Amino acid sequence: MPAPVPAGYTRGAILFLGSCLEPRAEAKLLQRFWEEAGAYGSRVILMPFDAESAVIAQRFAARFTDWESDSMTLMLVDSREAALRATNLERIESATAILLLGDNPLRLATILGGTPLAQSIRRANARGKAIGGHGRAATLLCEHMIAYESEREEERRPLLARHLIHFAPGLGITNRLVLDVTPAEAGAAMNRLARLLHAVAYNPFLIGVGLEVDTGAVIYADNTLEIFGANSALVVDGAQVTETDVHEYRRSTPLSLIGAQVHVLGPTYTFNLQTRTGHAPKASDIPDRAVPDETGECV
Repeated sequence: MPAPVPAGYTRGAILFLGSCLEPRAEAKLLQRFWEEAGAYGSRVILMPFDAESAVIAQRFAARFTDWESDSMTLMLVDSREAALRATNLERIESATAILLLGDNPLRLATILGGTPLAQSIRRANARGKAIGGHGRAATLLCEHMIAYESEREEERRPLLARHLIHFAPGLGITNRLVLDVTPAEAGAAMNRLARLLHAVAYNPFLIGVGLEVDTGAVIYADNTLEIFGANSALVVDGAQVTETDVHEYRRSTPLSLIGAQVHVLGPTYTFNLQTRTGHAPKASDIPDRAVPDETGECV
């Protein structure tokens, strides 16, 4: 569960940064995180969970340093022993934002689950610090986490095959969302929709969000979810579900679901998690694209 917000505080932003194909798109997602972290006054902790994500964290650290963040800390948490170190807890207290990186959310959950570090991260968000996840590590921010998809037993199967996904407890920064992040090398939009429909069939309280590549989302303290980046996000709302047979264990038959709502939101579109309503961006006099340079690219 999310930590309670103490008196006098406002919950910090929760950012989900999807996988990226384009370096420019990655820079835009990181810039949004940097701004929510406090921009020039930001004190950022990058928290990779293995050697591969540590390499990515070093690249991100270089960019934040170039943008003149106040401080930058790489905190490798590759074991439960690291998650239990008191020095890591002290670093969390002094940061303005934390970004988790890793490609195996189930492993991340087994490292962080039940540790003082996990509690410290939840408390940090409740006290106004921005918390983010990059790539598949972003799914860890949710209380209900899609751990993995079942392997296909046959090439042809229904859109909603039974037992399609497996849940695991996440970090619990938010309990309203279940997230699906498509890896940069994949583009199976129908698979993403199926996973989200399956998730809300299990628990219609949840709002499923699927991020396309080069795209991010942020939840603010007023329960507004905003999409940013280059592409769009699927939002699957289960509040109006009237019937599902997910509870029946019949592996060979398709899953049925009646009443789920599906929205597709582009950049700057929002979705209110409390009222469960989508909203177009408000009209503005500020151009949504910058002036093109001599190459035709917008800067």
